[in-house]
Amino acid sequence: MSEVFLSVVVPCRDQEDHIEAVLRSYAAPLEKTGRSFELVVVPNACRDRTPEIVRALAAGDRRIRIAENPAGGWGLSVLTGLAAARGSVLCYTNSARTDPAHVPALLGLYVANEPCLAKVSREQRSAPLREVGSWLFNVEGRLLFGTHVADVNGTPKILSRAAYEKLGLFSEGDLLDLELVVKARRLGLPIVELPVQGFRRHGGRSRTNLRSAWRMYAGALRLKKALSRFPEGDARVVA
Repeated sequence: MSEVFLSVVVPCRDQEDHIEAVLRSYAAPLEKTGRSFELVVVPNACRDRTPEIVRALAAGDRRIRIAENPAGGWGLSVLTGLAAARGSVLCYTNSARTDPAHVPALLGLYVANEPCLAKVSREQRSAPLREVGSWLFNVEGRLLFGTHVADVNGTPKILSRAAYEKLGLFSEGDLLDLELVVKARRLGLPIVELPVQGFRRHGGRSRTNLRSAWRMYAGALRLKKALSRFPEGDARVVA
């Protein structure tokens, strides 16, 4: 495990037309950091050839590993990848909407401020409705949990393995990012943000819609109830 410094967990779903190019585009930026790294790619309930393409890439590059999540779910995919990761520093990100160059930049911010949770804060989204929906979710996070961050769901996110193991994350759906931010705050882990202008999708279509947004808003209330059993400073939670 000590041979790998940074593990980057990359969930992906139905991206057969561009996943190879996306994964290959991480190599040059990460190599420039001078740190050892791995990509832990998590095909997420795929209905196309994405898993086969990732397996073929992994066979030719030992820095790429695959950890499949046939059950689906953003949170479960991230947790599956983190469980398989070997690095002492852990990162996860959205494969469709991340500029690989943001990962080394965020890693630099993390190293300068560790121990911390380092994350990207998107200053622009790809559509007006997404802008409004994200703003509402961030306001809800502040009201319910006191999360004073600009962009709860912004990825990449980077933290140490030791911090991750203390957090006991359990959210298998879209609330994982909120749970992470809330628990980091409770643990007293500083949260530092790297502002970016946003990034256009590599390909495919977003699965975010009014129904999924409503699930997130309602789910935040359920998360509040689940975490209310634990006092400030205690990151533990029972799934």
